[in-house]
Amino acid sequence: MPTTVSEAFAAAGLSPGGSVPWGTKPALPERGVYIVSLTDSLDSLQGALPRAPLSPTAFEQWLSVCPELTVDGARPPLEQLIQRVAAFWLPDEVVLYVGLAESQSLSDRLGQYYQTPLGKRTPHAGGYFLKLLSNLHGLWVHYAASANPTHAESVIIGLFSSNVSDTAKRDLKDPVHPFPFANLEWPRGVRKVHGLRGATERRANQPKSTTRTKNHASRSGHTSPSRSLFDRAVTAIAPQGNYASCKAQRVTAKNLSRGQIRIPSTGVSSAKSLFPASRSAVRVVLRGSLLRASWDPRIGPDRERSGVLRVGAILRDLVGENEVLIVTERIDGAISID
Repeated sequence: MPTTVSEAFAAAGLSPGGSVPWGTKPALPERGVYIVSLTDSLDSLQGALPRAPLSPTAFEQWLSVCPELTVDGARPPLEQLIQRVAAFWLPDEVVLYVGLAESQSLSDRLGQYYQTPLGKRTPHAGGYFLKLLSNLHGLWVHYAASANPTHAESVIIGLFSSNVSDTAKRDLKDPVHPFPFANLEWPRGVRKVHGLRGATERRANQPKSTTRTKNHASRSGHTSPSRSLFDRAVTAIAPQGNYASCKAQRVTAKNLSRGQIRIPSTGVSSAKSLFPASRSAVRVVLRGSLLRASWDPRIGPDRERSGVLRVGAILRDLVGENEVLIVTERIDGAISID
């Protein structure tokens, strides 16, 4: 069923900090997440629209600013471009975009979002579908402070995607990735199959792209790697029962510098049993981010030591020194660390 703003924040364990009309910066000096919605209400789905209120003038401007913009590899006429974006509208949803302020305040990040012209790459090119709407200045921005905006954003998008109705997905251009209308990627590396290229201005000295990447199931019926990644992320993040969990060792400064998490071999009998018995590559969901990690159980000839899970430099972005993480194996076999 459709997701309200309050349900989205609650899924991430956040308390709403306030709401402002589009274009207004919240007076909040903290990091956090924000949700752009069709309504000023936290608990209502009233305001959902059956069709995307798109602005032809905005599309003309987009084509003018981005001369290399293509749809399915060809320069589109105006009507085709409008139809392609309209094919990602969810008629029973009020949540249009979920964003975050990770390295700056919500006030500063939203200010950047508001001021970035359509087609420009900086300072905030994400969520540009919103700037194609004729009712842009009638939208509302709801926000909440968060100590871990990356995790909170991922949880919210995961909940939203898992709740999209079958009726709404039936009419989507890409029903495999039913993100909010203006979210084009989740988790990192998994993008909506929109067929758009050159949607923002080219970087200086950047060569023209001559390749195309398809991000969907093949005709043979096999699921593409990106779909598998998305499915695992939704399953791991969406609320569901767990059947095994344990504590990792306290994260030290040395662990952070090495990008590693240590899994104890004593004290919690199930700890290392959640991982393979030998060295291998594993996929884990670390605070909402789906990562490929290396696992070393460190079962030596003399004694068994704590296992080491190496995730790399991203650990410093998601985890703080002295934190004790909870490692959980979910029903689908995915390993979640939070």
